[in-house]
Amino acid sequence: MLLSAAKTRRKILFRMAKLAAEAKRYDHMLRFMKEIVEATDPDKDLSPKERCLLGAAFKNFLGVPRHSHLSTAAKTSSWLDNFTGPIAASYLLTSKMEICRACAEIVQLIDCRLLPTTVSNESKVFYLTLKGDVSWYMAEVKGALDGMGDEAIANSAYAEAWGMVTNLDSMNLHRLAFEFSVADHFLNFRNSPVDAFAVVDRALNLQAINSPEIRPAVSLLTFEGGLQLTANLLNLRQRLKNALEIKAPESPDHQICRPATLPAIP
Repeated sequence: MLLSAAKTRRKILFRMAKLAAEAKRYDHMLRFMKEIVEATDPDKDLSPKERCLLGAAFKNFLGVPRHSHLSTAAKTSSWLDNFTGPIAASYLLTSKMEICRACAEIVQLIDCRLLPTTVSNESKVFYLTLKGDVSWYMAEVKGALDGMGDEAIANSAYAEAWGMVTNLDSMNLHRLAFEFSVADHFLNFRNSPVDAFAVVDRALNLQAINSPEIRPAVSLLTFEGGLQLTANLLNLRQRLKNALEIKAPESPDHQICRPATLPAIP
């Protein structure tokens, strides 16, 4: 009876989280998803749909504050006079602390509650990807010097996940999300569109996907968001290709050179 009541509560919270997402109330969405984690047996992992909604809650909750902070920092960088300079610095510090507190909470939840209970490579890749994403978000708002530790955490999480994606279907939702996140990391944090293009191009290598060694892309149909992620990767690839061709017109054949140091996604 108790198990049934807990299961019913999780279903209600899940529906409320989806409703909050439709209403774009991401603070409510995140609160409901945290309650789902609390209502889940400590020895059990979340369901695939719950995992995806939890990740969406965190990233949507962080999205607007993060971009607003970066935009405000860029716009106020020239405010050097005695009156407006300290005002901008004080506001940006408050904003940075709020973002970092939210990011640190996510990393702690992943390390202490979510990763220890997961057994599948799929779940591990998902949680490590989310950990990598929020860690470089934190490094991004902290700056090059203060964010070095968080950058190292992001790199470590991505590297660990990178070693696990070989066991996932080439069109698996979590693998596609991982590849998109790594490309986003290279492009917007490391400022390396060449590396970003190499990741996206390999993820969309249809010849490799259709080879006999690769299992059929069943998960493209069975996981929500797979088609959208593929479309996002295709769009990102085209934008990167256009940007790189414009950036390096002196190349005689306009070929995009890939860095030899970038590990190939299997």
